Amino acid sequence: MKRKTVQLYAGENVIEEFYAAIAIGDSRKLQRIHIPRSDVFYIRAAIEADTGVRYTLDHVERAMYLEGMLERKDVLDPDRERSYG
Repeated sequence: MKRKTVQLYAGENVIEEFYAAIAIGDSRKLQRIHIPRSDVFYIRAAIEADTGVRYTLDHVERAMYLEGMLERKDVLDPDRERSYG
């Protein structure tokens, strides 16, 4: 039996999208939302507080993965080329 995969997407309003999907009862949308580990949110907030620069969640998650702070399974599309580096 072939396993069906779900295409995830990354957004900047993850929490809002998550609760909106719950509120309308859209389980398909809920399954497609990639929610980064909480560390990604904390690191992004610390970087923004220190530098004033707000990086995307994907950018921070990718950097943390490349630095060995996250495992492959924790990252959305770990092999996808990014335009920022």
